[in-house]
Amino acid sequence: MMSFSKRSGRPVALMAVALLGLLSVAVAPATGQAQDDAEAAAQTTDPVVVVTLGSINKLTQDVNYLTGAVGQAQAGGMFNMMAVTFTQGVDTTRPIGVIVPLVDGVPQPIGLIPTSDVKTVLKRLEAQTGPADELDDGTLVVAFGASTIFIRQADQWAVVAPRRDLLDVAPADPSELFKGLGNNYDLGVRLRMQRVPEQMRQMLTQQMRFGFESAMQRQQGADVDSTRQVAENTIKQLEQIINETDQVTFGINIDQQEKQVEVDVAFTAVPNTDLAAMYGSQVPVPSQFSSVIRPDAAGYYHAAVAISPEAVDQVRTNMDGTMTTIRNALKNNNLTPSQQAEIEDLIDRVMQLAVKSMAEGRADVGALLLANEEQFRFVFGSFVADGSEAAAIVKDLAKKVENEENAPTFKFDIDTYKEVALHAVEAEVPESEDEARAMFGETLRVHIGTGPKAVYVAVGKNSLELMKELIDKAGSDKTANRPAGQLNVKLLPILQYAQSIESNDTLTAMIDALTRAEGDGEITLVQESIPNGQETEFTIGEGVLRAIGAASRQAQQLQQGEF
Repeated sequence: MMSFSKRSGRPVALMAVALLGLLSVAVAPATGQAQDDAEAAAQTTDPVVVVTLGSINKLTQDVNYLTGAVGQAQAGGMFNMMAVTFTQGVDTTRPIGVIVPLVDGVPQPIGLIPTSDVKTVLKRLEAQTGPADELDDGTLVVAFGASTIFIRQADQWAVVAPRRDLLDVAPADPSELFKGLGNNYDLGVRLRMQRVPEQMRQMLTQQMRFGFESAMQRQQGADVDSTRQVAENTIKQLEQIINETDQVTFGINIDQQEKQVEVDVAFTAVPNTDLAAMYGSQVPVPSQFSSVIRPDAAGYYHAAVAISPEAVDQVRTNMDGTMTTIRNALKNNNLTPSQQAEIEDLIDRVMQLAVKSMAEGRADVGALLLANEEQFRFVFGSFVADGSEAAAIVKDLAKKVENEENAPTFKFDIDTYKEVALHAVEAEVPESEDEARAMFGETLRVHIGTGPKAVYVAVGKNSLELMKELIDKAGSDKTANRPAGQLNVKLLPILQYAQSIESNDTLTAMIDALTRAEGDGEITLVQESIPNGQETEFTIGEGVLRAIGAASRQAQQLQQGEF
């Protein structure tokens, strides 16, 4: 399970690059074979990729709901009209699919349309494609632009492919392949990496390395070695993802019953691999900061998971590359050598503390935002291996900026609350900054707490009391009976607070839309641990959709008023 730590985005991004690269390498040689009518090769894999669209009925109903929620019902009407026009003869209760097996090592897309009468379907498309030709075995041939498409009726399904011989590859009934996708989603995708032959995976990694070496040969300057190190680490991680990923599933669903849009992503690694160990070991653990999960929050974020040694090693490698990038960026700024060295030292100490904290085998972080029409308060807490080092870093930073113009005032060791040393950073808010003064007053005050194994930060009026509440409840989570990571944001209280600072027509329209919808305009993200992998669900509530629609209509009205 990958937690909501800073590193979680990097493996996912690398995975996306790897999968896209794999498909692009494989598809390239297929272009010249698209019209090849040779017999299908004996070496045909099960589908590597399965893509499904929900049934016409589901898509129509869901599009109607979505366009209605955002105030664009006319777009839903257009979709309905097109669906009726072009899907006559299609079974509107079953999903549409595309499977991609490998034939002779080359991915070949095969479409599957739920119909018992494909000729009726094609008849409705003649204005776009022209009439279909029929071969001796009943195969239909349609010219589609510069391409030729072959179609065959197979019981209750029509099989569509760019080569005639591929029609024989399609399963008699693809329903089993569509399980878990199909009508569960409006759009679903499943990729099974291990069905890609090892030779093809090796081809991709070789091409990546070839591109890396070519790029390095063009590099000049003193940073070549550091750039090479960063690129080499990235290549190694890509190789691991390509070779050790088992399955990736992605789905988008418009859920009318729950009144929300859902995006689901699931990833699993091959059992008994380093990648499986890294993900599989990251299960929920007791947390010092789980009290941020509360129903009255305008927003909260929480993650507390165990971390494997493999994950720590990867983070350490990534941070080495990050420091190299930072050093290169600092060289391109107007900084003296001493200033550059000081900044590098501070950043390096922060990153070393982060690695040291993760090396203790856990990540634990929580953030809470409370907002209403009068004020907002924000508090953040995180586990660290050495709270005294965190305090020392802030104190050293204060010394380095104390002589700078308009530098903030640092106040250290003001008080102690339950073994947590309390500090503050204060900065005057200029009179010209009306909005900032409305939020923070004449003085912006940031509270910092450093305990033996934790750091805290709080901002906003009366936020110190909120920090103390978080400290008080540090030992309340004993069971870890919750998701490994979760984010929840309620748009309504945030917009109401923003309106109290400075009102405008767009905010008023969005708030009005939210108050007429169910809920407070929630956005949620939940991550769960699954065997050898992770599962993530992202949801957008109906209120958010209605608020977006209201903002869009308000912008259109303003634009029309300008002309």
